[in-house]
Amino acid sequence: MRARIDRQIEQRTLMLSGVSHDLRTPLTRMKLGLAMLDEEDAEPLMQDVNEMQQLLDAFLDFSRGVSPSAPERTDPQVLVGSIVENWRRDNKDVMLGELSSQGTMMLRPGAMRRAIDNLVSNAVRYGSRARVSVTLTERFLRIRVEDDGPGIPQDQFTEAVRPFTRLDSARNQDLGAGVGLGLAIVADIARAHGGALRLGVSKELGGLQADIVIGR
Repeated sequence: MRARIDRQIEQRTLMLSGVSHDLRTPLTRMKLGLAMLDEEDAEPLMQDVNEMQQLLDAFLDFSRGVSPSAPERTDPQVLVGSIVENWRRDNKDVMLGELSSQGTMMLRPGAMRRAIDNLVSNAVRYGSRARVSVTLTERFLRIRVEDDGPGIPQDQFTEAVRPFTRLDSARNQDLGAGVGLGLAIVADIARAHGGALRLGVSKELGGLQADIVIGR
């Protein structure tokens, strides 16, 4: 059964990646054609094309997120610190929380960076501030991202991590385009590390609390 599930995930990923790559060419042609039109007439269509490009990028992120890569000896505290610093350079209210670390562990740093970035992106999109914490013990690694946004109802936690799920009652659809892949990407990356994504409510910030938990 595990082998069948792995094959199904691989087939889904290859299909999604292939379709996304194939659609990039006609989108590029559309952009070139629109660039030759009057700017005022082309603007609404260009917005649609850019939104389609964002959706394709999300599909490709999803396929890259589950692709295999070699684990490397990684200091999660350094990794998270660099991610937070990048968001702060973009003038986002992202802060470091508790950093409790006992050395390094084997991780896929590129995939983990993508997962944490997705969580922080959600946090600053739906809330006004975010906090990222790291706990590394002899038994597990936990990377926690919290925000002060509207959160997700507890009875929808399981649904929220499924691909292509958008919880519009909890998350404002007017905040931008999305296809419901952000948390699914994080969940897949956590599983690829032998861990899990756990959702909850931030006690201090009041919004969503997302934990990537990986055993050592």
